[in-house]
Amino acid sequence: MKHVMMKSALMLVFAAAPLLAPAQSIPLNKAVGSADIAAAALLPSQRIEGLWDEQVEQVDCHSGAPLHPIGRGTNLFLHGGALVATNNAPPTVMGMTLGQWRHAGGNRFRARMRLNLFQPPLETFTGFRVMTRDITLSNHGNSLTGTVSVQDYFPEGAPQGAPFCARESGTRIASP
Repeated sequence: MKHVMMKSALMLVFAAAPLLAPAQSIPLNKAVGSADIAAAALLPSQRIEGLWDEQVEQVDCHSGAPLHPIGRGTNLFLHGGALVATNNAPPTVMGMTLGQWRHAGGNRFRARMRLNLFQPPLETFTGFRVMTRDITLSNHGNSLTGTVSVQDYFPEGAPQGAPFCARESGTRIASP
């Protein structure tokens, strides 16, 4: 199972390499000033494109009160609406996250993502998780905030437990 997951991840990285070439033109350790200029040059519907470092915390779905940190992730919003994300969970627990994003007007974006869930130590497939994100990009385009609705599903597609909510915040690492 690990070999298949690693092979899939490598295939995705090599397939996405041509798309990432423009993002490589801005060093990851460059000052935010360069990213400001690059983000501002994009059309409003493209301003989210690029590489993001994000923090996520679970919140009460009704009050929005924080419950506990979920973790950190890296999101790559690609031109045309594709989304690839990773998180700090071990790959034996959660697979790679794939999804799509779209411009929802102004500084708002919507994304829908899916990842596979596994039970260690035997790496048994236990189902999948679907996340729906409402994202607001800052005016300068280098930070974002959002709300996330999460639902886990059994392998056959039936909902597994109640949905839960999260809040995200992110900082741009690189622009296209």
